[in-house]
Amino acid sequence: MKLEIEDIYVESCAYHEAGHIVIAAVQNMPLRQRGIRIDQAGNGLACYYFKVPDGSSNLGRNEEREKTIRATKAGFLTQKKFYPECRPAGAHFDVDAVRLLLDEMYFLPDWYGAHDQLHAEAVALIEKHWDAISTVGQTLWSKEWKHQANAERRWSFQLLEKSMEGAEIVSLLEKCNIMARII
Repeated sequence: MKLEIEDIYVESCAYHEAGHIVIAAVQNMPLRQRGIRIDQAGNGLACYYFKVPDGSSNLGRNEEREKTIRATKAGFLTQKKFYPECRPAGAHFDVDAVRLLLDEMYFLPDWYGAHDQLHAEAVALIEKHWDAISTVGQTLWSKEWKHQANAERRWSFQLLEKSMEGAEIVSLLEKCNIMARII
Protein backbone atom coordinates (compact mmCIF):
# COMPACT_ATOMS: atom_id res chain seq x y z
CA MET A 1 0.00 0.00 0.00
CA LYS A 2 1.38 3.39 -0.99
CA LEU A 3 1.79 5.92 1.83
CA GLU A 4 0.05 9.25 1.49
CA ILE A 5 2.29 12.34 1.57
CA GLU A 6 1.18 13.15 5.12
CA ASP A 7 1.94 9.60 6.26
CA ILE A 8 5.40 9.89 4.75
CA TYR A 9 5.90 13.23 6.48
CA VAL A 10 4.92 11.78 9.87
CA GLU A 11 7.20 8.77 9.28
CA SER A 12 10.03 11.14 8.33
CA CYS A 13 9.61 12.74 11.75
CA ALA A 14 10.75 9.44 13.32
CA TYR A 15 13.99 9.81 11.36
CA HIS A 16 14.28 13.47 12.35
CA GLU A 17 14.24 12.56 16.04
CA ALA A 18 16.51 9.56 15.44
CA GLY A 19 19.00 11.92 13.77
CA HIS A 20 19.06 14.19 16.81
CA ILE A 21 19.48 11.37 19.31
CA VAL A 22 22.09 9.32 17.42
CA ILE A 23 24.28 12.30 16.60
CA ALA A 24 24.02 13.46 20.22
CA ALA A 25 25.06 9.98 21.39
CA VAL A 26 28.05 9.67 19.04
CA GLN A 27 29.28 13.02 20.35
CA ASN A 28 29.06 11.66 23.91
CA MET A 29 26.15 13.92 24.83
CA PRO A 30 24.09 12.28 27.60
CA LEU A 31 20.60 11.09 26.74
CA ARG A 32 17.55 11.47 28.94
CA GLN A 33 15.34 8.59 30.03
CA ARG A 34 12.34 10.12 28.24
CA GLY A 35 13.95 9.15 24.90
CA ILE A 36 12.27 10.16 21.66
CA ARG A 37 8.66 10.74 20.69
CA ILE A 38 6.59 11.65 17.66
CA ASP A 39 2.93 12.52 17.33
CA GLN A 40 0.38 12.03 14.54
CA ALA A 41 0.88 15.57 13.25
CA GLY A 42 4.60 15.04 12.57
CA ASN A 43 5.90 16.81 15.66
CA GLY A 44 8.68 15.24 17.65
CA LEU A 45 10.81 15.39 20.75
CA ALA A 46 14.35 14.10 21.32
CA CYS A 47 15.44 14.13 24.96
CA TYR A 48 19.16 14.63 25.49
CA TYR A 49 21.29 17.16 27.32
CA PHE A 50 22.21 20.10 25.10
CA LYS A 51 23.38 23.67 25.45
CA VAL A 52 20.54 26.16 25.69
CA PRO A 53 21.33 29.64 24.34
CA ASP A 54 21.97 31.98 27.27
CA GLY A 55 22.59 35.34 25.61
CA SER A 56 26.40 35.22 25.72
CA SER A 57 28.29 36.92 22.93
CA ASN A 58 31.55 36.63 21.02
CA LEU A 59 32.62 33.43 22.80
CA GLY A 60 34.40 31.99 19.78
CA ARG A 61 34.64 28.22 19.43
CA ASN A 62 32.74 26.42 22.15
CA GLU A 63 32.67 22.62 22.16
CA GLU A 64 29.36 22.26 23.99
CA ARG A 65 27.57 24.66 21.64
CA GLU A 66 29.17 23.03 18.58
CA LYS A 67 27.99 19.56 19.66
CA THR A 68 24.50 20.95 20.21
CA ILE A 69 24.50 22.59 16.78
CA ARG A 70 25.58 19.38 15.03
CA ALA A 71 22.96 17.30 16.89
CA THR A 72 20.28 19.93 16.27
CA LYS A 73 21.06 20.21 12.55
CA ALA A 74 21.09 16.42 12.26
CA GLY A 75 17.32 16.26 12.80
CA PHE A 76 16.15 17.97 9.63
CA LEU A 77 19.16 16.84 7.58
CA THR A 78 18.27 13.23 8.43
CA GLN A 79 14.60 13.83 7.71
CA LYS A 80 15.50 15.24 4.27
CA LYS A 81 17.76 12.25 3.57
CA PHE A 82 14.85 9.90 4.31
CA TYR A 83 12.20 12.04 2.57
CA PRO A 84 13.82 14.52 0.13
CA GLU A 85 10.56 16.40 -0.58
CA CYS A 86 10.04 17.04 3.13
CA ARG A 87 8.93 20.53 4.03
CA PRO A 88 10.73 22.20 6.95
CA ALA A 89 7.48 22.71 8.88
CA GLY A 90 8.61 21.49 12.29
CA ALA A 91 12.28 22.42 12.01
CA HIS A 92 11.89 26.13 12.82
CA PHE A 93 12.70 25.51 16.51
CA ASP A 94 15.91 23.79 15.45
CA VAL A 95 16.82 26.59 13.04
CA ASP A 96 16.24 29.19 15.75
CA ALA A 97 18.36 27.29 18.29
CA VAL A 98 21.26 26.93 15.83
CA ARG A 99 21.11 30.63 14.95
CA LEU A 100 21.09 31.71 18.61
CA LEU A 101 24.01 29.44 19.53
CA LEU A 102 26.04 30.71 16.57
CA ASP A 103 25.14 34.30 17.53
CA GLU A 104 26.64 33.63 20.97
CA MET A 105 29.88 32.37 19.45
CA TYR A 106 30.57 34.60 16.45
CA PHE A 107 30.01 37.93 14.75
CA LEU A 108 29.80 38.28 10.97
CA PRO A 109 31.51 37.15 8.78
CA ASP A 110 32.92 34.37 11.02
CA TRP A 111 29.34 33.29 11.75
CA TYR A 112 28.84 32.02 8.18
CA GLY A 113 32.07 30.06 8.09
CA ALA A 114 31.28 28.39 11.42
CA HIS A 115 27.74 27.59 10.26
CA ASP A 116 28.97 26.01 7.04
CA GLN A 117 31.66 24.01 8.86
CA LEU A 118 29.24 22.66 11.49
CA HIS A 119 26.67 21.88 8.79
CA ALA A 120 29.28 19.87 6.88
CA GLU A 121 30.31 18.07 10.06
CA ALA A 122 26.67 17.18 10.81
CA VAL A 123 26.26 15.80 7.27
CA ALA A 124 29.44 13.70 7.67
CA LEU A 125 28.23 12.32 11.01
CA ILE A 126 24.86 11.42 9.49
CA GLU A 127 26.55 9.58 6.61
CA LYS A 128 28.90 7.74 8.97
CA HIS A 129 26.09 6.69 11.32
CA TRP A 130 23.23 6.30 8.85
CA ASP A 131 22.68 2.63 9.71
CA ALA A 132 22.19 3.49 13.40
CA ILE A 133 19.93 6.44 12.56
CA SER A 134 17.88 4.29 10.20
CA THR A 135 17.61 1.52 12.82
CA VAL A 136 16.36 3.94 15.49
CA GLY A 137 13.99 5.67 13.04
CA GLN A 138 12.54 2.37 11.79
CA THR A 139 12.16 1.07 15.34
CA LEU A 140 10.34 4.22 16.46
CA TRP A 141 8.09 4.17 13.40
CA SER A 142 7.21 0.49 13.97
CA LYS A 143 5.79 1.27 17.43
CA GLU A 144 2.03 1.35 17.99
CA TRP A 145 0.30 4.69 18.51
CA LYS A 146 -0.38 5.02 22.24
CA HIS A 147 -1.90 7.64 24.49
CA GLN A 148 0.61 10.05 26.00
CA ALA A 149 1.49 9.20 29.59
CA ASN A 150 -0.41 11.66 31.76
CA ALA A 151 -1.65 15.20 31.38
CA GLU A 152 1.21 16.93 33.18
CA ARG A 153 3.85 15.14 31.07
CA ARG A 154 2.27 15.86 27.70
CA TRP A 155 4.66 17.40 25.21
CA SER A 156 2.18 17.64 22.33
CA PHE A 157 -1.44 18.65 21.86
CA GLN A 158 -1.95 15.36 20.02
CA LEU A 159 -3.26 12.59 22.26
CA LEU A 160 -1.37 9.76 20.59
CA GLU A 161 2.36 9.25 20.26
CA LYS A 162 4.99 6.72 19.29
CA SER A 163 7.88 6.62 21.72
CA MET A 164 11.12 4.93 22.70
CA GLU A 165 12.47 5.32 26.21
CA GLY A 166 16.12 6.14 26.77
CA ALA A 167 17.10 2.64 27.92
CA GLU A 168 15.67 1.12 24.73
CA ILE A 169 17.64 3.62 22.63
CA VAL A 170 20.87 2.89 24.53
CA SER A 171 20.35 -0.86 24.00
CA LEU A 172 19.67 -0.39 20.29
CA LEU A 173 22.71 1.86 19.85
CA GLU A 174 24.95 -0.68 21.60
CA LYS A 175 23.99 -3.15 18.85
CA CYS A 176 25.24 -0.51 16.38
CA ASN A 177 28.53 -0.18 18.33
CA ILE A 178 27.60 3.25 19.73
CA MET A 179 28.00 3.64 23.44
CA ALA A 180 25.37 6.00 24.81
CA ARG A 181 24.57 6.93 28.38
CA ILE A 182 21.57 8.23 30.26
CA ILE A 183 21.83 10.70 33.11
